Amino acid sequence: MTLASLRTALLGLIALGALCFLDAPLRTLGQRWEVQRPGERLVLLTFELDLYALWAIGVFYLRWDCRLLPAAAEAGLAVPGALLAAAGVTLAVWAKLRLGRWFSANFGIKPGHELVTDGPYAVTRHPIYTGILTTLLGAALLWNSLLTLLLGALMSVPLFLHTVYEEALFEQHFGDAYRDYQRRVPRLVPLARPRGRA
Repeated sequence: MTLASLRTALLGLIALGALCFLDAPLRTLGQRWEVQRPGERLVLLTFELDLYALWAIGVFYLRWDCRLLPAAAEAGLAVPGALLAAAGVTLAVWAKLRLGRWFSANFGIKPGHELVTDGPYAVTRHPIYTGILTTLLGAALLWNSLLTLLLGALMSVPLFLHTVYEEALFEQHFGDAYRDYQRRVPRLVPLARPRGRA
């Protein structure tokens, strides 16, 4: 498989993964909520979209992108990058499907909300965000792109803040069950040891 075909295949996989999230407005707008924080979600969403727009302008319009490594190293980066990105897309989609009706694009608790701790949620507490960051890291390697790596690093800030807001809601709603889950499962980085909580 050539580098170009590998990149094309990954773009197709990323597009398919994104299609799986197109129902987010249906699972968010007009839903009933026990508690929600739409203001914080809107601020973070705006920041995330700004980062993606700046990245696209830098890469495609201004052509500011630089290589991570010399061009001769691209072939060596391609396969690990493609595997990481494919794993990231797979993890994010699996996590979204596992949430089912509890998935939304809002920080909130729906009536009857159930705590999901199995499947991808046994790997990290926020596998969709882990999947996004892993996809960006893999894409940075596959395209040998410094700006894509920078995008991934910058996206970690709003995605970490997502976890802060969500976990505050979940702790309040699920209580000790969620605190036990926090002790057992890492926040974003698989295999990391969760910090003990009082």
